[in-house]
Formats: sequence, structure tokens, C-alpha cells
Amino acid sequence: MKKKLLTLLCVLTCVLSLTACGSERKYTDFENQKIANCETLASYSLNLVSQIGPEKAPELFTMYNKAEMKTLYEASMSQFGVSAAADLGAFDGLLTSYNQMVSDMGGVVSTGEYTSKIIGKEILVTVPVVGNECDGQIVFTFSNDIFFTLKQGDATANTSLSQKMHEAGSHMGDAGLNTLLGMGSVFIVLILISLIIASFGLFKKKPSSKKEEVKAVEPVASNDTEDLTDDTELVAVIAAAIRAYEGVGAGSADGFVVRSIKKANRRN
Repeated sequence: MKKKLLTLLCVLTCVLSLTACGSERKYTDFENQKIANCETLASYSLNLVSQIGPEKAPELFTMYNKAEMKTLYEASMSQFGVSAAADLGAFDGLLTSYNQMVSDMGGVVSTGEYTSKIIGKEILVTVPVVGNECDGQIVFTFSNDIFFTLKQGDATANTSLSQKMHEAGSHMGDAGLNTLLGMGSVFIVLILISLIIASFGLFKKKPSSKKEEVKAVEPVASNDTEDLTDDTELVAVIAAAIRAYEGVGAGSADGFVVRSIKKANRRN
């Protein structure tokens, strides 16, 4: 019984711990203030990189090194009335990834609602972006202190899914076209074969009418022999004549019997 109770308590503890892990963290007022400041910095930073754009960025990279780009970022933010700092290379990376995202998305249409969270010594601000061809997002990483230093900025477009869908659509189109061409060619060949077979009847030779007439005129030879033994009168006359002939020349013709009479075919 004790073991069952102990097992039940362990299960309840695990369930409660999982529930606690799945719940959202509640921030203090001070943390919420820091998050609000970082979202303001993210908004101005996004405004700055969008103004520079892909056209001016290559010129800036040619004219300034990473330290000068850091100074340029901080000076530009001060013109917006915001005090900001950035790590070395953070602004360069943000500008490069943003321009790449714009290219992948086919241009930026609008931005969505900011979402932020605190992870240890960093504050992450995520900005959803809507593009012409696909969507994307920008993740600003600031230091979790009173300076709110820009540590990194990653702008990415969700092109993996859209590209796969586009490729799948193109492949389906190609497959459909290939299927239509294949089936069409098969039907065309079958129609041609049927036409060729049907045309064979036009080239058949008609049988000669003369041969048919000759065959119709030819008499049918009969091999049947006419048996005249059933004609009693004819048999009696022939037997009498034979007896008379035999009686005159060679004596009696007793015992003479006519067995059969056959018609002789005489040809001139």
C-alpha cells in the first residue's frame, strides 16, 4: 500500500512540474519596463536598416569598417532621440541579414506585433514581417542590463516552405504536361494505326467475273453408275436374247443368270 501511494505521489509531482514548465513566465514590472525599452530600440533599429536598404548598404560597407559602422548606428539612433549602444559587428550583421531577407521575400509589405522574452542575460525581441512572396521575422538580441546593447540582429525569411511549395508546384506542372504529351502521343499513334488498317480494304483485288462464270458453267461429273437390275422387263428381254444366241451357236444356255446391267459410256 505504501509503495502505491509513493508511486502516485511521484506521478502527481511529475504532472505538476510539467504543468509549471508549460506555463508562461510572469515578468516583474521592472522586467516589463526593460522589455518595453528593447522593443522601442528594435523599432528604431528596424526603421534605420529599412531606410538604408539594399541600395546604400554596399556603399557603407565599402566606406566604413566595423568600428565605424558601430559609431554610425549609435549616432543614427541618437538622431531619433534614442540612446543606444551596439557590439562590434552587430549592426553590420543586422543590415546584411535584413537586406537578404528583403531579397528572399520579394520586398517587405508590413510588420506585425512584437513579442519579447527574457532568456538569462539577453532580451529577445521578435518582429514578424510580411513580404510579397513569403513571410519572415527579425530577432533582435539586446543585453539584459540598463545599457540594452544590441548584441545581434537576425533577419530571416521563411523561404524553405514557400520554395518547396513552389518547386512542388512546378514539378506537378511538368508532370502533368509530360502525362498529357505521353497520352496524346499514344492516342495519335493508335489512331494512325487504325487508319492504316482500315485502308487495307481499299487495295484488295476484286475477283474476276470470268472465272466465276467458268466455274458456274463447268458440269459436275457424276461417278454414280446406274443400276438397271431392278428393271425386270429389260432384264427379261436381254436374257432371252442371250439365250437365243447361245442356243443357236453353242448349245443350251440353261443356268444363265443376268446379275447386273451397266450403261456403257461411248464417246465419239
